[in-house]
Amino acid sequence: MHQNIKGSLFILLAAATFPAMGALIKLISYELHPFVIAFFRSFFGFIIILPLILTQNSNILKTKKLFVHLLRGALGVGAMLAGFYALSILPLASAISIGYTRVLFLIPLAVIFLSEKVTLPRVGATLIGFLGVIIIVGLDEIELPIFAVCLSLFSAFLVAGIKLTVKYLSQTESTLTIQMWFGIVSSLGTFVPAVLVWQTPSTKNIVLLFIIGTLGLIAQMLTIKGLRIGQATVVMPIDYSRLIFASAYGFILFGELPTWNTLIGALFIIVTCIYINKTEPKKFT
Repeated sequence: MHQNIKGSLFILLAAATFPAMGALIKLISYELHPFVIAFFRSFFGFIIILPLILTQNSNILKTKKLFVHLLRGALGVGAMLAGFYALSILPLASAISIGYTRVLFLIPLAVIFLSEKVTLPRVGATLIGFLGVIIIVGLDEIELPIFAVCLSLFSAFLVAGIKLTVKYLSQTESTLTIQMWFGIVSSLGTFVPAVLVWQTPSTKNIVLLFIIGTLGLIAQMLTIKGLRIGQATVVMPIDYSRLIFASAYGFILFGELPTWNTLIGALFIIVTCIYINKTEPKKFT
């Protein structure tokens, strides 16, 4: 129980850090294109861990799963480009809520790529979760831009794919090897779209971009630490407190208050995600 409490605290800190990064991305998107932000997020994230990588021997570069590393990087690039663009348009709390659908997308992906048999209750839970997205968008009248919602859903789908590839890679590859290849692929992959819409950041924005990269890395490390010392089924429900932090940041920075549609829709998504996480096959957790 003591370890679960410690693990929950790390997950809680990560839940506060991820939306902070999202809030800064949304804030800086008023001055910079989301593709430019995605490039600097990848580049600075890689630069921060580079000294740690350089202290390792050259074997860290070696891998027998280069294609999977490239695939994981490509999925990450797509998730960032789509997610950051959606975040620049959607209210912060709505974007965070829709992002939770990454858990729902694991069901069809596991069936297709892992030949996983899915039970009827889990299919029902997945459908209820996506009903939550419809509620967030609006039942009587559309409250959010459909294009941005679709981008956010696409980003969540790609993140689900990332979870599967990272799980596969982690069986034989070290964390640093996975991070190194992702840093290289994501930096190169986001550079081209960034150049197409290039805007030179001001000194203030460079500082904010570096903070964004740092927050992303810290949040990932906190999540890994929390999962390492606590039971996943116990500590991961704490992650849904992201919505609380996102609502607070959204109100403080942008004067946004989550609508009843967002709150009710998020509740649908969160409850079904908790159910799916608790019944998720060991094969892809």
